[in-house]
Amino acid sequence: MSYDDKDPMEFLRQYLDRRRFLARSALAASGLAFGSSLFAACKGKESAPAASAAAAGGSKSVKISNWPLYIDKETVPNFEKATGIHAEYTEDVNDNNEFFAKISEPLKRGQSIDRDIIVLTDWMAGRLIRLGYVAPLDEAKFPHKANLEDNLRGVSWDSGRKYSVPWLSGMTGIGYNPKKTGRELTSIHDIFDPKFKGKVTMLTEMRDSIGLIMLGDGKDPAKATKADVAAAAAKIKKYRKNGHIRAFTGNDYAEDLAAGNIAVAIAWSGDIQGLAADNPDLRWVAPKEGAMLFSDNMMIPKTSDRADAAMAWINYVYDPAVSAKIVQAAPYISPVKGTSTELAKIAPELAKSPLVNPPADLRARLHIFRGLDDPEDQEFNRIFQDAVGA
Repeated sequence: MSYDDKDPMEFLRQYLDRRRFLARSALAASGLAFGSSLFAACKGKESAPAASAAAAGGSKSVKISNWPLYIDKETVPNFEKATGIHAEYTEDVNDNNEFFAKISEPLKRGQSIDRDIIVLTDWMAGRLIRLGYVAPLDEAKFPHKANLEDNLRGVSWDSGRKYSVPWLSGMTGIGYNPKKTGRELTSIHDIFDPKFKGKVTMLTEMRDSIGLIMLGDGKDPAKATKADVAAAAAKIKKYRKNGHIRAFTGNDYAEDLAAGNIAVAIAWSGDIQGLAADNPDLRWVAPKEGAMLFSDNMMIPKTSDRADAAMAWINYVYDPAVSAKIVQAAPYISPVKGTSTELAKIAPELAKSPLVNPPADLRARLHIFRGLDDPEDQEFNRIFQDAVGA
């Protein structure tokens, strides 16, 4: 299933405008200290009665670290008005390992990282939970947990979702430009077509790139063994060394794909949804063999002294109407039941997109890479880094 809507919709143009602005902001702020904010929401003149903050436990502020391009303009000020809690929302998570390197030593020593909510991808969330760096969620203050989608409840690394809940979910598959490929792509094996030599990129995220190649080889990433990873890595290494794979990237593949500098990329669904405004010819496809599913997850660091306010934020964004506004600006998959109905009210065209509202047949082909303990994670990444030539 691919996204074929060729109309450059206004919401997508706005999304790209925000993406360009934040990319410049991130570059300008690259020399700032960890505590500096790339984006801080301005508190409105009106505030909710003090009783609202008291109901949340008494904390008057909450500090949140999240990825860029992952929220709308209204949620932060609306939360502040509804609760009387000031939210300092910072877009300073650009890489899981990089962020972990900043917070791991203070958390290990039981020191504050000056954050009350952090948002990290499944595998890194699992690592923090295993290390004991995360506080349990207060379910008494989280009635909206009932809205969590059923298929996201039973993750191996956080049984019962005691320590984490997804912010947004996304899919990893193939992004391409049919004007450059000359045909539609349907299989993982298509990325190795000799016609695309030098015009293919893969992601630096091991689980995404290795996971897709495993699926192409008929292997289940949820049961990945060292032998499975080694076989997939050997294939990647072969095509890297012969020049077929042009580069291994983070989000920076997106500009090259939109500009036509590359023809095919292992790509995140939300990126292609957003880039359609610049180049409506772009497609994202979940290969017939399957695609990868990931979530970025909200957690409360164990050293936070504002866990009550953190829970107020988590509960607030699990309201379907709030989640719909977030997805309108960040076109990924909401983990909140009822969001698609609310999204249809405010962005009906977006609500039709299989990239934010996957149909049942697409959901059935989504896979999650299994949880790894630290020795396995190090070994699998060593194999992958050798494959990519890092």
